[in-house]
Amino acid sequence: MNRGVTAAERYVMSLSVNPQQEKAIKHKDGPMMVLAGPGSGKTFVITRRLYYMITRHRIPPEQILVISFTRAAAAQMEERFLSLSGGAGRGITFGTFHAVYFSILKEVYHYGNDNILTEGDKRRYLREVIGGRRGVRDDEQTVEELLKEFSSLKNDGKAPDEYDESKGLVTKEDFKALFEEYHYLLRQDRRLDFDDMVLECRRLFTERPEVLKAFRQRYRYILIDEFQDINPQQYAVIKLLAGEEDNLFVVGDDDQSIYGFRSAEPGIMLNFPREHPGLARVLLSRNYRSAAGIVEASLRLIAHNRKRFSKRLSAERKGDKRVWSAEAGYKEEEAVLAVRLIRKAHVSIPYGSMAMLFRTHIDAGYYSRALADAGIPFYISESRGSVFRKSVGLDMLAIMAYAHGDHSRKNLLRFINKPPRYIRRAAFEGERAELSELLRDRTLKAAVAYQIRRLMEQLEFIRNLPPYGALMYIRREMGYEEWLKEDAAERGKDASEDIDYLKEICDSATDCRDYGAWLKKLSDYEDKLRDNERNKNADAVQLLTVHASKGLEYSMVIITDVNEGNFPQKKAVDRKALEEERRIFYVAMTRAKDRLFMLYLRKDTKNRTCPSRYLKEAKPLKLIHQGES
Repeated sequence: MNRGVTAAERYVMSLSVNPQQEKAIKHKDGPMMVLAGPGSGKTFVITRRLYYMITRHRIPPEQILVISFTRAAAAQMEERFLSLSGGAGRGITFGTFHAVYFSILKEVYHYGNDNILTEGDKRRYLREVIGGRRGVRDDEQTVEELLKEFSSLKNDGKAPDEYDESKGLVTKEDFKALFEEYHYLLRQDRRLDFDDMVLECRRLFTERPEVLKAFRQRYRYILIDEFQDINPQQYAVIKLLAGEEDNLFVVGDDDQSIYGFRSAEPGIMLNFPREHPGLARVLLSRNYRSAAGIVEASLRLIAHNRKRFSKRLSAERKGDKRVWSAEAGYKEEEAVLAVRLIRKAHVSIPYGSMAMLFRTHIDAGYYSRALADAGIPFYISESRGSVFRKSVGLDMLAIMAYAHGDHSRKNLLRFINKPPRYIRRAAFEGERAELSELLRDRTLKAAVAYQIRRLMEQLEFIRNLPPYGALMYIRREMGYEEWLKEDAAERGKDASEDIDYLKEICDSATDCRDYGAWLKKLSDYEDKLRDNERNKNADAVQLLTVHASKGLEYSMVIITDVNEGNFPQKKAVDRKALEEERRIFYVAMTRAKDRLFMLYLRKDTKNRTCPSRYLKEAKPLKLIHQGES
């Protein structure tokens, strides 16, 4: 006999829902797709549907599987549900794709956590395979790029001989050999990386129907959050698991699919209605997060994408908080303008309710330094660390230190052949390394002796320059930037990231009178970065990439460098890539609740740039006076 509805259940189900939300919450059997626009109460709907399933539909919690894309998201969803339900429904399985698939492999094949490859393990295995293979470098960057290519091919369901040789990493023949030898070693040692968990689960379900049947009976109802981010292999396993009952409830927004670099395929969501006959659909069209002006500007932008579900979204908050764009002459001026906007807004908005969004972690240094100089607390999400701990930064520190008297072997060997000077590393023994001593070697070739003398002259010249002039001299006159470009070209890579680091390092010295003042400034900046973790839960301005901001919201958002070449990126040339770029900017805009500022540069390091096409599409108001908001 069914028990009566409790007072707690009556309270939960009486919570205000709009008609679209109610339709999604009460859905039981068969496939359903919920298109959830930004700020539309997606988590509210998911948790209440789960509650409705176990209290009204009487579905055993053990038969429900909830999948999200990150551990944090899965944990948060579970916490929200348990808080709502008062602990009822504890048997529901919450997890990521990888966690769920690995739990299946553990149960069937008795894998343990020791079978999972760490990042260090992956690099070690691949370096073992590369060994002395002719024509394949085993430096850290090459290994990293090869592992990314392995992952991309596996997630796309492609064979190694489909590798695109034009990327310039290795030949197709070498790639295929490395891929196969690497995975042979993993199989021999019963090791799996995260991509293999998905592939092995698919193989298990395909080859052993009795196992598939057992798990279909266990997980009769499957709910997937952020469905727009699914990749082909993950989806293939889900379709097998859902089976003929097809109780597949997917929630997402195709306009927020921004993980193409991880093989996410928004076309899976777009094709979902065609693949699932009898599909129920609902659009959560009401935005409860953002003011009307922000919603309308973001819709004007995303309407320029052609491959998407057509949606009519509306703002529940009718107050017209305007969207602004503002021009800065160069990067440092942009950072100063951002600080000014933050200070003015802080009269009514806590620092912790503000965010600065940028495209890559490279940009964090400019803004964190400006905030630190202004005494404004900040927190860098997914901190990239100090630029002076990157290879380029370590090189520049070593050159400056050697020029100012620290003649350690470690410093000299760091930069001596950048660019090539054909000076043998073996010529230096012991802790100190004096260039003048090398000139006493009578067997020294004249060309090498010339290089040594020239280098000594350059280092002496640097010692007598102010820091900014010294760094620019290293960059241009000593040929360091040109060497970065040549080295990257030799490895088939793009040098732009390292050159951006180099510019940031030079810019760090613009207001320093001497070498000591520059070192003091760097030390203070390093201290600020170390303090960064303490600000994680403090009232601090959040600095994060657009990708890291997904799913978050802030009262005020500043999007930086809204220029062509950044939004959209230079490498986005075909329609598919350009549409993903627009989705990325759409995600950035829709993080804002009350105020949105889009800053762009008038000129770059080569004195040429132009505002992003997205400004024209979104039609923000122009911020004429820097203090205006």
